[in-house]
Amino acid sequence: MAPSGLKAVVGEKILSGVIRSVKKDGEWKVLIMDHPSMRILSSCCKMSDILAEGITIVEDINKRREPIPSLEAIYLLSPTEKSVQALIADFQGTPTFTYKAAHVFFTDTCPDALFSQLGRSRLAKAVKTLKEIHLAFLPYEGQVFSLDAPHSTYNLYCPFRAGERARQLEVLAQQIATLCATLQEYPAIRYRKGPEDTAQLAHSVLAKLNAFKADTPSLGERRERTEPTYQLSRWTPVIKDVMEDAVEDRLDRKLWPFVSDPAPTPSSQAAVSARFGHWHKNKAGVEARAGPRLIVYVVGGVAMSEMRAAYEVTRATEGKWEVLIGSSHILTPTRFLSDLKTLDQKLEDIALP
Repeated sequence: MAPSGLKAVVGEKILSGVIRSVKKDGEWKVLIMDHPSMRILSSCCKMSDILAEGITIVEDINKRREPIPSLEAIYLLSPTEKSVQALIADFQGTPTFTYKAAHVFFTDTCPDALFSQLGRSRLAKAVKTLKEIHLAFLPYEGQVFSLDAPHSTYNLYCPFRAGERARQLEVLAQQIATLCATLQEYPAIRYRKGPEDTAQLAHSVLAKLNAFKADTPSLGERRERTEPTYQLSRWTPVIKDVMEDAVEDRLDRKLWPFVSDPAPTPSSQAAVSARFGHWHKNKAGVEARAGPRLIVYVVGGVAMSEMRAAYEVTRATEGKWEVLIGSSHILTPTRFLSDLKTLDQKLEDIALP
C-alpha cells in the first residue's frame, strides 16, 4: 500500500531509494550520516525500521568512530565541504580503510568542486554507489514541511545582508524543488505579487524544476483527477483564505500571477481541468494519493495556526485535495520576535541558529 502523508513518503524514499537499493541478503551494513541528514531521517523513520533493513549501527560522520573494515558503509550526507572531507578521510587510512566499501547518497546536488575532490581521492577506488537523491527538506508533519533554515529570514530582510539575498533565494528554491521532486510534482507556480523576493523565488523554483525534469522527463505525469467541490466558511488566518481560493481557482491572477501554466494533458488520459498543476507519477510505494496537491511556501516562517489551516482545508475538500504548507522554519511567538529583533543588527552582533 502506498504511503500516506509527507513523513511516510520521505521515509519510504530513504528506505527504498537508499538502504534497500544496496541491500543484499545476509549482509550487514553501517549507516553514516551528518547532522542535516540525521534530522531528516529521525523525522520520518524509527530506529527499528532502519535496523530491520540490515543496518548494524548508525553513526555520525563528524564523530570519532571505530573502523569496521569488514563491513560496507552507506553514507547519507548533505553535500557540504565538511561532510565531504570527513567522507574522504574515512578512506585515507593504511593499511585498511575505515570500511570495506562506500555507497554514497547526497541529499542534494553535489557542487562540481566537491565532486572533483572525491574523484581525486582514494575514496574513488572504494565507491560502489554515488547518487544524489534530492531530499533537502524536513517532513515536519504529514502535511507540513520545513527547509530547516531559520537564518534565511535574516539573510533576506536584514539591510546589512543585501548581498546575500540572491544566494539565499537560490538555496531556498533548490530545497523547494527537491520537495516537488520527492512528491513527483511539476506544479504550476504562482506567487503573491508585490515583494520582489517572491517573484524571484518563484522563477528560481521553476528553473530548478525544469532542470529536474530534463533529467527525469516523467516528473509530473498525472494520475486520475477529480474536480473539487466544497464549501467552507472563511476566517483567519489569511493564508487559509488563500488556500480556499486556490483550490477553487478564485485567486486573482493579477495579484497571484503564474510563473508558468500547467503542461497540456495527453489525449489518452481522462479530461481534466488545465488550471491546476499538480500531477502524480504512477510509481508504487512513493505516491501518497491520486488527487491534486496544493503546496504553499511562506517566506520567513510558518505559524502553527497556518499549519492547522492546511489540514482543515484538506478535510473540507473531503480528501479531493491535499494541501501542504511549509517554510524555512516553524514560528512560535518567541521565535518570531527573535527574528524581528535581529533584522537591524549586523551579522557579527548576533548568533544565528
